[in-house]
Amino acid sequence: MRGHAEIAGAGFAGLTVATALARLGWSVRVHERAAEPRADGAGIFLWENGLRVLAELGLERGVLARGFSAAAWEDRDERGAQIGRRPFPLPGGLRMVTMIRQDLHAPLLEAARDAGVAVETGSRVVGAEPEGALLTDDGRRWPADVAIGADGIGSRVRESLGLLREREQFDAITIIRFTVPLSRAPGASGRWRNYVDHWHLGARRRVLYVPCNADDLYLMLAAGADDTPAVGHPLDAGVWCDTFPLLAPVLAELPAAPHTDRYDTVRVHGWSRGRSAIVGDAAHAMPPTIGQGAGTAMTNALALAGALDRAPDRAGIAAALAAWEQAERGETDATQAASVARLATLFPQPGERRDSWGSQPLRAASR
Repeated sequence: MRGHAEIAGAGFAGLTVATALARLGWSVRVHERAAEPRADGAGIFLWENGLRVLAELGLERGVLARGFSAAAWEDRDERGAQIGRRPFPLPGGLRMVTMIRQDLHAPLLEAARDAGVAVETGSRVVGAEPEGALLTDDGRRWPADVAIGADGIGSRVRESLGLLREREQFDAITIIRFTVPLSRAPGASGRWRNYVDHWHLGARRRVLYVPCNADDLYLMLAAGADDTPAVGHPLDAGVWCDTFPLLAPVLAELPAAPHTDRYDTVRVHGWSRGRSAIVGDAAHAMPPTIGQGAGTAMTNALALAGALDRAPDRAGIAAALAAWEQAERGETDATQAASVARLATLFPQPGERRDSWGSQPLRAASR
């Protein structure tokens, strides 16, 4: 089938399904509320499943040129003693790479535009109709063979279709993410070129140290939401330097008012209603504890394009959407559940073995 798609959201999932459909001969319009599409946030992890999507779109080499692949993932305590290590690639040749989020988003946006996708900026989608139409806040209705909500964790498309079952917010932990120059790192070799999770289990504080390319270092600080010295505004670099003295060179200058996050999970009744569907965080937002949010979203988005193109005609789209969900949702739900389960052991007891991922990333990355 060659039809027309209206898509809400120019994020990773929205651009993936848009590009894939356009290359299959569909006419596609993406609605983006911002004046110019770009990725929010700092660094990002992409496992093998996400890399396979990029390869399918012909973008893997270019994205990897902007990213970083470490030799290992390490867990260390506040004194720098190693308490765990996993070399890359993982069993089965599974890779994980890191990059600045914009360095993943920009090639996806360029690919979409090159494929003929129309990107409607400043267009705020406020809902969708099961008949396959998006609604924008200027009162316009955008009919299509299929309408897709890739509009994130607060999806208006999902809400209007009545698909939300539960949105759970985990308020006990505050997450602070930002980038600093990699040149601040104490050394250019050894563990300073690996991904390192630093833990102070007594203080229940964590610093995730992630090189993203030759210039940028992604840092994630985590502490209890009630740990005001660590997560209060303005952010106190001295507290973190005292907790992790070996990291003082990269922690000495922190943004005074950085963006803070809480972990969120979205669970839905279904991924579609009629000829309207949701994908990515709108359908299955998960905590980033095993780094599978983007990869899972992109994998499902690519599969969505294929399922839609196999529909014989407009009348078959609802069945195609149902078949897509049946094929993809089981593994997605398992990945989401594993991400949530990691929260319960995010700060293990002193002396307890630290395992940053568990087995689910390997299963998900193997898809």
